[in-house]
Amino acid sequence: MNCETRNKLQLLSLYLQNLPETIPYADPSTPQYGFDFFALDDEKIQDYGPIGAVNHELEVRMGQRNKGPISFKERGPSLNAVTDVLGGYLDQYHESPETVLLVKWETKNTIQTSRQVA
Repeated sequence: MNCETRNKLQLLSLYLQNLPETIPYADPSTPQYGFDFFALDDEKIQDYGPIGAVNHELEVRMGQRNKGPISFKERGPSLNAVTDVLGGYLDQYHESPETVLLVKWETKNTIQTSRQVA
């Protein structure tokens, strides 16, 4: 992962940690996002490839990124861990041209959280 992408992930992490209190704090026993225990289904990896499977899972958990701004339903560690998920896959598959899908998620999340934090 390049330096610019790493910096964006750090900024996204900072924004997610500072989402407004008007967004409910996640119940640790039933978080909506669950990125703190993220794992891909083997069948999805076979169907979509690893990056496609991550992209699909992000769409399922957060909503499709091409349908307008992401509306965060809760805040807390389960959502904050999305930066670890994105960072891990961006590091692991840094040579794949498909990582552009994950960079788009990173960019969209950073823009959306910056609007909600401001």
